[in-house]
Amino acid sequence: MAGRFSRSARYLIRPISYWRSLEFRLVWEHGDFQSSNRVLDIGSPKPFCLYLAESVGAEVHATDIEPYFINEYTALRDGRGISPERLRIEAADGRSLPYPDGYFDRVYSVSVLEHIPGAGDSDCVREIGRVLAAGGICLITVPFWPEGHDVYRDASKFYWSGSSASSDEGKVFYQRRYDEEDLKRRLIEPSGLRVERLLYVGERVLTRRKGEIGDLLPPITGLIDPLLSRVAHSRPVTDWRDLAKPLCAFLKLVKLA
Repeated sequence: MAGRFSRSARYLIRPISYWRSLEFRLVWEHGDFQSSNRVLDIGSPKPFCLYLAESVGAEVHATDIEPYFINEYTALRDGRGISPERLRIEAADGRSLPYPDGYFDRVYSVSVLEHIPGAGDSDCVREIGRVLAAGGICLITVPFWPEGHDVYRDASKFYWSGSSASSDEGKVFYQRRYDEEDLKRRLIEPSGLRVERLLYVGERVLTRRKGEIGDLLPPITGLIDPLLSRVAHSRPVTDWRDLAKPLCAFLKLVKLA
């Protein structure tokens, strides 16, 4: 109960965080979501799925590898009068999705694939390619850096650590930052999908810092995080070399008929 209350308070203070406000905006602008769509959310932060189900009227399947969110978002769904048929809340592993071939018109995954250890990110995009219908759209955001690298953290720092991989030093794989070659080799080629758009976004302030502005923001700024994002984030570009500090890659992939 205490955990659920603290999460609810966090959502009130920071409904959409600094980075997610940018990533959701990219997914929304390029997704062409329709009420007739069947949409799969793979592990993304869940406010966007509520919006798609309630405001767009799409049939949304919201998933994550751990069931931590099911009770909470079932209550939010029911409280907002969204039918269970319109918003399905399910635990699922993106590396082995429990859906038939060609089942979804749209699939999106916001800042998730980078957290899957080993070759799991490639396994996940293969599954996306399998469950996506002909002509369907896949939208993905991942962290980017000119030289790709992996990041490990203490297991207590993130909820899915039990589903990740440990290092010899006792820490657990947290995420990878993709470089240009990683995007091609780990995500684009295994998916079997055609690239329609590949964009890069970074920060245009404090560009000499290795850290990100989002790491410095206290929770009290939560209500203005979307505004801070519009001020501090760069415009999307097609070549990361045009950015002083590239930090995020956005992919729009399409399944050919």
